[in-house]
Amino acid sequence: MTSPFTIWHYLDFILIALALIWVISHTLKQKDSSQKGSFIATYSMIAFLVLLLSVVAINGYTKKVLLLNVENHRFLSTESIIYTGTVRNAGDYDVGEVELEIEIFNKGSMLQKRSSYESTAFKDYYNDADIRRLFGYKKEESKPASVTVRKTIAKELRAKEGKQFAVSIRYPDYFSGYTSKEQLVVH
Repeated sequence: MTSPFTIWHYLDFILIALALIWVISHTLKQKDSSQKGSFIATYSMIAFLVLLLSVVAINGYTKKVLLLNVENHRFLSTESIIYTGTVRNAGDYDVGEVELEIEIFNKGSMLQKRSSYESTAFKDYYNDADIRRLFGYKKEESKPASVTVRKTIAKELRAKEGKQFAVSIRYPDYFSGYTSKEQLVVH
């Protein structure tokens, strides 16, 4: 099983832990003991936040996965959309899991037909589910203009390796056409 961490992650953990231990030991050596606990808690919170930010930054540099040759086809007989393509690890480190997040937009919705300069503040306020309920609309009458689905397409993807995938998604029956946006989520 591939670990989601690289050598850079472990080095980061060690450096932050050593810095935290050093700061806590110097805090404990201080003669005034009235605020040692609050200083240690503050240092620990700062170290945790730095750890989170550094893990996100390291992931951005070490996990480079590309989405290639993505095609989608709608099958009327099964009322589904099938996405096919290739996912490729372009980085030098192994990747644990790759998920494909697909957002499907209804081409027939009024929000897709507006001008890019047109203000939608009133429409967004009026189309909000809670506001519509105040005006007497039932929940069944309002249908979302987009659907988001996330599926796992590869596990344990080695460095410089590629895998083909096929993902089937149910097509919403109230859509009058669709456009989609694909995005990778790498773990």
